[in-house]
Amino acid sequence: MIARDRDLLARLMTVNTQLGQLTVRLLDGQDGGELPASGCRELGEALAALGQEMQDRADVFEGCVIEGPS
Repeated sequence: MIARDRDLLARLMTVNTQLGQLTVRLLDGQDGGELPASGCRELGEALAALGQEMQDRADVFEGCVIEGPS
């Protein structure tokens, strides 16, 4: 696996590990039952950025033609 893919998977693992912590912070930050906008934004941005990186990497693979022995 190349370094770029290893780094991407490491980021995925980090976001996955922090997801529970962020969820608890959102629960603790509820005001009258409503989630805090800043926490929702923080979580959404982290997930969106990671999702975009994963899609960008998939685009690279889909654009490659791998030739094997004929």
